[in-house]
Amino acid sequence: MKKDKKGFTLIEMIVVIAIVGILSTMLLTSVTRIRKNSIDTRRKSNLENVRGAINMYYSAKSLWPCIGDDSGNPICTGTTLWEKIMNATSSLGYISTPIPADEDGIDPPKDYDAATCTSPCQIKICSACEIDSSEGCNSSNRPTKITDSRNWYCLEVK
Repeated sequence: MKKDKKGFTLIEMIVVIAIVGILSTMLLTSVTRIRKNSIDTRRKSNLENVRGAINMYYSAKSLWPCIGDDSGNPICTGTTLWEKIMNATSSLGYISTPIPADEDGIDPPKDYDAATCTSPCQIKICSACEIDSSEGCNSSNRPTKITDSRNWYCLEVK
């Protein structure tokens, strides 16, 4: 007697589920890396835009925004140098919306920071890196007041 066999065996089902599981794990890992890479790219682009805004500020006023004694400059409001620079450059229209120091809602650590530096550099602006191996990201760029273990990408404004 010959039976027509319809359906799958248990072994065939287990093999198919295992293959689907492996493929979905590979896809999820890839998507996570792509997302982190896009965050790093956006932060680096933001730093380039801020550096341009700071340079436009300097060209217009012949002074660097919010460095040193800013008591005579009412647009330098904020608790950190990053916030002061964002408020100063956005109030004059050099950037349309200030970039918050903490993009991801976790405080601390901050995602952006700014500091003064020695000549010829005037201001050093930095952003945290999601992927430690991204170009230009390393632990030596970490701002001194930041204690997290992320690597940082920095630009100098001259």
